[in-house]
Amino acid sequence: MKTPLRFKKIFVSEQSAEDAVTRRVLDYFPNVPVAWVSDEAALVHQLAALSLTEGKRYLWLTRHRGAFIKYCPGATNTAEHYRCCNYLVINEAAGCPIECNYCFLQAYVNNPAITVYTNVEDIEAELLALSQANPGRILRVGTGELADSLALDPVVRVAETLASAVEKTPNILLEFKTKSDHVDHLLALKPGNFVVSWSLNPEWIVQHAEHKSAPLEQRLQAMKRLSDAGFLLGIHFDPIVYYPEWESGYRELIQRIAGHVAADRIAWISLGSFRTPQGLKEQVRVRFPKSPVLIGEQVRTPDGKLRYIKPLRRRMYERVVSWIGRHLGEVFIYFCAESADLWESVLGLQPADADEVDFLFARNLHRRFPELGLPEPALDIYRQPIRVSPQQEEKTLQPGGQPVKLLF
Repeated sequence: MKTPLRFKKIFVSEQSAEDAVTRRVLDYFPNVPVAWVSDEAALVHQLAALSLTEGKRYLWLTRHRGAFIKYCPGATNTAEHYRCCNYLVINEAAGCPIECNYCFLQAYVNNPAITVYTNVEDIEAELLALSQANPGRILRVGTGELADSLALDPVVRVAETLASAVEKTPNILLEFKTKSDHVDHLLALKPGNFVVSWSLNPEWIVQHAEHKSAPLEQRLQAMKRLSDAGFLLGIHFDPIVYYPEWESGYRELIQRIAGHVAADRIAWISLGSFRTPQGLKEQVRVRFPKSPVLIGEQVRTPDGKLRYIKPLRRRMYERVVSWIGRHLGEVFIYFCAESADLWESVLGLQPADADEVDFLFARNLHRRFPELGLPEPALDIYRQPIRVSPQQEEKTLQPGGQPVKLLF
C-alpha cells in the first residue's frame, strides 16, 4: 500500500491517545515526529498562524466535540434560491491534502492543518440513532465535505468502519467522495449500502487545477475495479469549469467514463457549475495566480456567491446531459444548488423544494437497486422533517427554513 502523503509533524491530543485511528496513524508513520498535546486551544491558535500550504504538512489527531452528522451547508445557505436535496454530511476530518484551485476550503478553514477526528465510534452511534428515528425514509449521508474521503483512508480506515456500521442501518446509503485512487482496501469489503463517488473533470483541468489529485486515468481505473466488483459508484461533475476547450474536454471525459464503468452501477451523477463564495477568488489569485478557474466571468447571485451567467450554465449543462445520455444511458442526474428553471429546462423536472428532490432520489434508488433493500418511498414521509433521537437537544434549520431537531 502506497503512502498517501508525507507529514512534517503529527500532533496528538492526549484524549486521542488510545483510539484505534491514532494507533493506525502512528504505526504507519513511525519516522514522523509526534507531539502530545494537552492544551488543544493553544495548539490550534499556533497552527492558525501558518499559511494553508504550510499547514497541510502537519497532521492533527483529536476528538470531535458534539455530533458529527448535520445537513449539507447548501441545505441551509442556498435553499431559499436554489434547489437542494436534504443531503446529510459527516465531518470526520477537516482539511485536504489535494490542492484543487477551486476548492472552497481555501476560504473556509481557520486551521490549515490536516485534522482527523479519532472518535469514529461516535459516528457509528449517530448513524444507528438516525436510522432508527427514520425507519421509512431513505437517508443519504456522506463523508468528504471538509476533506477528501479516501485521501488518508488507507491509513485511518474510517471508510471501512462506517461501511460496516451501515450494515445495521438498512435505510441509510452512505457516500464516500474522493479525487484519489485509494480503493484497494475497500475491495476486501462486500458491496452494500454505500457508494464511492468521484469528482471528475477533463484531463486539462486535472493537470492545471487539481494538483496532488490522482491522475484522471488512475481514478477511472479505480472506478472500474469497484464497478467490476459490484460496488455502487457516484459521479460528480461539480464544479463544471469553463475554459476555451470545455466542450471537447467534457465530451471526451464522458466517453472515457463509459469505457471504464458499467452504467448500471452508477447510483447518481451530479451537475454543478463553478461557484465561489465570498473571499475564494482572492485566495485563488494569491495561491494559484495562473489558475484557469479564473478565466470564466462570473456574476453575483442571490445567495451571495459568484456563478457563471445563466445562459452559459444552461449551455454547459445541456451539453453534458446530452453526452451522458448518449454514452451512459439512463442514470439519475441531479443538480447541486441550482435554480428551479434550470432543473426544468435541462432535466425536465420541476421539484418544488428540497423535499421533492429527496423523494426523487429515493424513488430512483428503490427502483434501480432493489438488492439494497431500501424502504419503498412515499412522498408524505419526505415532507416531514428528518427525525432524531430524543436525547438530541441541538437544532439547525430544515431547508425550507423551519427550525427542526437534527443530529448536529
